[in-house]
Amino acid sequence: MSAMTKPIQIGSQINYTNAGETKISGRDIVALTNLCGIAQADIEPGETGVLILSGVHEVPAIGTAAFTVGQLVYWDATNKKATNAATGNTALGVVTEPKTAAGTTARVRIGFPVVIPSA
Repeated sequence: MSAMTKPIQIGSQINYTNAGETKISGRDIVALTNLCGIAQADIEPGETGVLILSGVHEVPAIGTAAFTVGQLVYWDATNKKATNAATGNTALGVVTEPKTAAGTTARVRIGFPVVIPSA
């Protein structure tokens, strides 16, 4: 007998239960284990909502580093900004437009496949 799969979702979005104690606001970036999603709408603690896992989004970014097209960037959940520093942060996606060092937003294609460089 062969193993059969059961389609659940297309994968561009997933259902996500807010296990935290504070509301996740719509359009907030949510760091998951190895990727990030963007809340489609508010998700109250204990409630389930939708996280978007694809597309190009303009996100807050550090204002101290330039980003280049195709560069992998990460989500700093503490400072709530995209960063080029991998350590302690979650893969966010790939830059789609150049960002100057002084720029405070970045356009990032979230979702996978994203090639994560080996350490």
